[in-house]
Amino acid sequence: MKSIKYEPVDHSRQWIAKYSTFLIPLPPLPVQKEIVRILDNFTELTAELTAELTARKKQYEYYRDRLFAFDDDRFEWIKLGDIGEVRMCNRILKEQTLDKGDIPFYKIGTFGKKANAYISRELFNEYKSKYNYPKVGEILISASGTIGKAVVFDGQDAYFQDSNIVWIENNEARVLNKYLFHFYKIAKWYIAEGGTIERLYNKNLKKTDIPIPYPNDIDKSLSEQQRIVDILDRFDTLCNDISSGLPAEIKARQQQYEYYRDKLLTFPKAEIEV
Repeated sequence: MKSIKYEPVDHSRQWIAKYSTFLIPLPPLPVQKEIVRILDNFTELTAELTAELTARKKQYEYYRDRLFAFDDDRFEWIKLGDIGEVRMCNRILKEQTLDKGDIPFYKIGTFGKKANAYISRELFNEYKSKYNYPKVGEILISASGTIGKAVVFDGQDAYFQDSNIVWIENNEARVLNKYLFHFYKIAKWYIAEGGTIERLYNKNLKKTDIPIPYPNDIDKSLSEQQRIVDILDRFDTLCNDISSGLPAEIKARQQQYEYYRDKLLTFPKAEIEV
């Protein structure tokens, strides 16, 4: 049998050959300079906003750490288990999930993002009436993977993966939910070791320490908690809100840049050299 010799393919030459045939519009040099000037302005503005967002995030972290760094007898450390019981939704089996449906079902991989699974409204209504379900404002926590990721439950119909997404049942008589939300970001979690995936078991979650200001004066304690929440909420909105914060402004400027870029670089062939 005659052997066949294979020559190596030079992909770089193929790439050059392909892209060297592309045509680009070439307006007069003054027009090119004006287009560059306009688009550079948008690029610089986006860069400035991005730098501002980075600075505000650092500022938020600084004030958060300072506000929770109680260093005198104004506070007391208590366990999360002293605030309320750990709760979770009932188990949803894989065959009970749908690709499309009425009720989003959040698993640990989609927690805090967009759901990619759903359950029927009938199942949701049944389980919501029979089993634990979070109240509006309670703080959902990721208990595996990225430990301690916190989401404020907004009351929208949704269901959550059992054991991986949990919450502390809290009536706010002693601790505000939003105070927990901000503290969870720096909490020292007792994470179980030895598994391939990090996990926060209920018994360890309940052992987590949290500082409570003015523990012997409930009204003063709640007032101080609210003051801390108000300060950190303003930073949180500025840094993370996609409708009114800096991320929304950056997105708008990026869309504006893309719009003007497409308009400025679209030329009638008859009017320019190609």
